[in-house]
Amino acid sequence: MVCACFKRSMDMKAKDLARYCLRVLFIAVSNILAIPSYLTWYLLLQPLRIRNPALFWRIEAVLFQSLLTIITTWLYSGGYTIKESGDSLEGIMDDEAVVLVNHQSTSDVPVVMAALHNKNLVLGKVMWIMDDIFKYTNFGWISYFHGDFFILQGREARTDSLEKLESHINRIYKTTFKKWIILFPEGGFLRKRRFRSQEFAKKNQLPVLQHVTLPRVGALKVIMDNLTPQPSRNSSNSENISSQKTLKWVIDMTVGYPGANPYNSHGMFVGYWPPHQIEIHYRVYPIDEVPQDKEGLTKWMYERYQEKEVLLQEFYTKSKPLDESDDKKRYMTRVKRHDLEVDVIVAILYHLLHLCSFILFWYYLYSPVFRILNYFRSFVF
Repeated sequence: MVCACFKRSMDMKAKDLARYCLRVLFIAVSNILAIPSYLTWYLLLQPLRIRNPALFWRIEAVLFQSLLTIITTWLYSGGYTIKESGDSLEGIMDDEAVVLVNHQSTSDVPVVMAALHNKNLVLGKVMWIMDDIFKYTNFGWISYFHGDFFILQGREARTDSLEKLESHINRIYKTTFKKWIILFPEGGFLRKRRFRSQEFAKKNQLPVLQHVTLPRVGALKVIMDNLTPQPSRNSSNSENISSQKTLKWVIDMTVGYPGANPYNSHGMFVGYWPPHQIEIHYRVYPIDEVPQDKEGLTKWMYERYQEKEVLLQEFYTKSKPLDESDDKKRYMTRVKRHDLEVDVIVAILYHLLHLCSFILFWYYLYSPVFRILNYFRSFVF
């Protein structure tokens, strides 16, 4: 009997190993096909960017959304699904907004991608504000060309980073037809920042939080200063700003992992972790309800994260769905808690798009370039 159990265990491990290898192969092939495809299209379409920027950035949004949809399929095919609740986002998907997300692990980024992938073209028009380390990942080049912002963490780099963010908003966000800005205001993963946040809270008589940390306000303040009319400015300047791109909404997104156990993204992509369902809850605030002065904005942000703490506390300790702990009425109508589905047909079409693009570029661009380079190499050496 012991031998039979051992054999079954070995068979299961062999099957799991085979599944992990197949998933790694699938993800590797997807990267090899999709990333060069996006970058090549991006470069080939540069003349269109000069002649018709609006059309160029709409095409780029479709290409970018296709890549993030591919990443979403990695999650769902591993059994990691999302249940959505809270305020309805219908009617504001084409408006300028900033999305505030609590940050627990590397899985937060693909989870947010999965949550937004079926919301029209929103996913293709987002501007991510992410840690500078992501610049050096395989997706870093894509994010760079798309117009995302990489922010350096740490007190010594904070002022410089915020100045660069202001410049980025004016150079990139305002000129590339972006809509939503994705921001993780806690400035790092929960496990890394919780102790310092709690120490800061105790010293300043603030609530000591366990499931989130006190958010940093600097990045949101820069965003609002550059994308909302400032009351202190004269009327002519205010009218000029109002005619430009301005924020209309703040979307408070709360992400909850069952058992307060956020998996890392690599384990989810490979399928190493057991399948589970992630909850996402939305709260939407009109921008005119959000204070613009630093003191008022800081207090408002702290209140939002104290509310997140309550929702997550109930979810983690009592398995109470996030929307059942949120009974506050706001501007938007509430949606019934529901599962988010991946549009399999669209996902397949996006995979085929990059497969066909790669084949086309290989025969008519990559291969000829390699032959020319090889010729000059043989000629020189």
